This record gives sequence, C-alpha cells and structure tokens, in this order.
Amino acid sequence: MLFKNLPAGAVIGLWALFACTFTALTSEVAPVGILIDMARTFGIPAGQAGLAVSAFALMVTLGAVPLTIMTAHIDRKRLVLVSLSGYVLSNLVVAIAPTFALLCTGRLIGGLAHALLMSIVSAYAARLVPQRMTGRAISFVFGGTSLGAILGVPGAAAVGHLAGWRVAMFIMTGLAVLLTLCIAFFLPPVSSPVQVRDGIPSLASRRVMRIFLVVVAVNAVFFVAHNLLYTYVTPLLLAHGLTTGALSIALLLTGAVSILGLWGAGQIIDRHPAAGLLGGGLCMLVGMGLMYGHILSGWMAVGAVGLWCTGYSAIIPCVMSGAIRARATRPDVAGAAINSASNAGILLGSAAGGQILTHVGFGILTPLAIAVAFGGILLALFNPEAFPYSLSSAEHED
Repeated sequence: MLFKNLPAGAVIGLWALFACTFTALTSEVAPVGILIDMARTFGIPAGQAGLAVSAFALMVTLGAVPLTIMTAHIDRKRLVLVSLSGYVLSNLVVAIAPTFALLCTGRLIGGLAHALLMSIVSAYAARLVPQRMTGRAISFVFGGTSLGAILGVPGAAAVGHLAGWRVAMFIMTGLAVLLTLCIAFFLPPVSSPVQVRDGIPSLASRRVMRIFLVVVAVNAVFFVAHNLLYTYVTPLLLAHGLTTGALSIALLLTGAVSILGLWGAGQIIDRHPAAGLLGGGLCMLVGMGLMYGHILSGWMAVGAVGLWCTGYSAIIPCVMSGAIRARATRPDVAGAAINSASNAGILLGSAAGGQILTHVGFGILTPLAIAVAFGGILLALFNPEAFPYSLSSAEHED
C-alpha cells in the first residue's frame, strides 16, 4: 500500500496535493455543467459558450511542459500557493464577468495556473516519498484530477440549477481560497527542490521514447473523443428528452457512477494495463453509441452517459501510470506531457464539437466521437509495449 510506513507529514502532504488536483480539475471542467446557463446570460449559442472550456485548455496545452522545466528548481510550496492564487483570481473574474470576452480572459488565467500546478504536484509528490514509491505517489496525487473531472461537472450543474451559474463560480472561488489557506498551514515544505535528472535517462532509447509518445497520443485521442461530446452533454441530454430541472440530478448520478471506473482500473492497472484501457474504451464506445439518434431517451440516456463516463474515468489513471512506467523522462515532465496532451484533447474536442454542433448537430457529432474513441482503442492495442497485456511482479514493484 502507498501509505504504509510513510511518516504522517508525507501522508498529509499527499492528501493535500490530491485536494489541489481535485480543485484544479473541478475549476477546469465546471463550465460544462453550466454551459447552457452561461450561453443564455450572454445571448450566444451553446457551441460558442464552449470556448470557455477551450480557452482554459489552450493555456495548459501551451504552458504545461515549458513551465515544468522553467520552475524545476524553484521552491515547490511557494509555487503551489501562487498557482492556487491563480485559480482564485480566475474563478472570481468568471463569476463577475459582464461580458463573455472577459469571462474567457478569466479562463485564460486559470489555464496558466493549471499548467503550473500540474508540474508542481508531481514534483512535490516525488519529494515526499522514497524514490521507489515515486510513480505510485504521483499516480495517487493525479487521482484527484480523475475525481475532479467526474464530480466537477455535476456539482457545478447542481449549484447552477439551484442558485445560478455565477453563484456556482463564487462558491468555487471560496473553495479555492480555503484550499490555499489550508495548503499554507498544513502542506509540509520540502527542504530543497526535487532533485531529478535533466532530459532523458541514460537507459532511454528511441524505443523507450516511442513507447512514451504512444501513451501520450492515446491519451490525447481519448480526450478528444470524450470532449467532442461531453462538453455539450447538457444539450445532448435535453435532446434525448430529459427536462431542464432534472439535468443537475442526472449529472450528479453519472458522476457518482463514474467512480466505479476509477475503482475498476485500480484493481488491474498494475497487473494488466491493456485490459484496463480496453475495458474503459469499450465502455465509452457502448455508452456513446447508445446516445446516437434516439435509441434511448430520458433516464435511460442518463444511464448511457454514466457508462460512457465510467469508461473514460478508467482510462485516465491507465495513461498516467503508462507515461510514468515508460521511464522516457523524469516523472514531473511525464506528468506535464500527459497534462498538455489531455488539454490539447480538451481544446480540440470542445472547439471542434462546438462548431459541429452549431452547424450540423448531434447526428454527426455523436458518431464522430465514437469513431475517435475507437481509434484510441486501436492505437493502444497495436502498441502492446505501451500498454502491456500483463506486468511481472518485478515490473510492478519497480
């Protein structure tokens, strides 16, 4: 187990970093659950409102790896506090924005904070545990991103439905302030920056780098597939007969069910990585497929979204652990590369999905998302070195 024989300070630190990544992803994906309300406020189509997601993702895509490298030797705790302050400012600007352009500016600020935080938490986690536990510690901390991605949308939707989307963003601002204060007092400082080898380890080769790039590519493809459709899940469910008043409850249910994907992946990811990824991908395909046309309606459609999101949540830890396992570069840069690829997928998926939805509708958008997800499965299956069918006990321990 990860926490066995770790000092209390390290355990507290890992949970604090988990809370950071949870807050980060919740801030990132919250607009998905309140997209329609935001669009109505500013008098724009839902597809155009998706730019609030794209703007955030753009800054992370561009900034994740460069910021990781630039801040490698700066005090970790100070940077955590700076990045969390960026989330506070971002969410506040979004909450009070009088125009959609200013709202997107706030999202750009949040994207920079997100790019910085994702490099910090992996390096911080590596510093809190022995070297042999680095991969597991980073995977645990990034589990907060999985949970945030699952619960952030329905949580924001529920608050938005009850009190309005601006209130939802004010609440997120308050949560970011509270977390910043908790981190300032309770996150144990590190005595020095994480000491890591620059560049690629000496044992790395073109083969190792190719494996790493395949993992990053598979991650990006699945994120494109998911965000093509899920960015617009609220109008999608409305098109399948769900009432506006039931949206927040539906999204909360799909988020709660999706946690099963995290649990399932955790049972097999260290022994059978390919099975974890394939199982998640197939759940995505079936769930998305049931949302084509009018195969299902009402709460049956909610069940299909839950299945699709369960598969997606299982894929996230599979690709993160795969990137670390490849050992093509140091763990923090591997995490930043996955973060950058994820947000490139969010950017492309949400932006392209908005355009397709606006001009041709779900009749084209849904099968396109299915096709892209199928492509991710094929890419993984044809590269068993990146996602092995089984791992030996020695490989697992390493």
